[in-house]
Amino acid sequence: MTITKYSFNYFSFLSRWITDANLLFQFAGTEFSYPITEKQIEDYQHKNPDRNFYLGLNEVNEPVAFGEIIPQENNIPRIGRLLIGNPAERGKGYGTSFIHLLLAKGKAQFQTDTVELFVLEDNLPAINCYQKIGFRFLPGQTWEVNHNGQKYLLQKMAYNF
Repeated sequence: MTITKYSFNYFSFLSRWITDANLLFQFAGTEFSYPITEKQIEDYQHKNPDRNFYLGLNEVNEPVAFGEIIPQENNIPRIGRLLIGNPAERGKGYGTSFIHLLLAKGKAQFQTDTVELFVLEDNLPAINCYQKIGFRFLPGQTWEVNHNGQKYLLQKMAYNF
């Protein structure tokens, strides 16, 4: 797997991957609304120029993963908006490979030994993947988010090199 910066040439992949509002929320939180549009992405990038979207490309240079590196005030980057696009590509190790590439980008860009992320507490496949890579829950780092009248808990995890 290789990693490349996101460009709008890849939007058709992203829009095909996000098939419903619940998946969009799980992947992106409350920042975007379904169906996702190029305009939403463009507005987000304009509002957050210090954040970078990346794509993971498979062996034949087709996008299979999407993610973001988000700077935080403590100079510890956060990985967000992680998605292995096509459900048929999930469970093949792309998530693990892509996260390792994002970790390396975050470490190099921020000169840090720690990278963080948030995960919905009931997203067990993601939690299992993150823990296998070496992420650990940060005690007391839990937030509640409301979406469509329902409350969800987010937990913060950290990876230390």
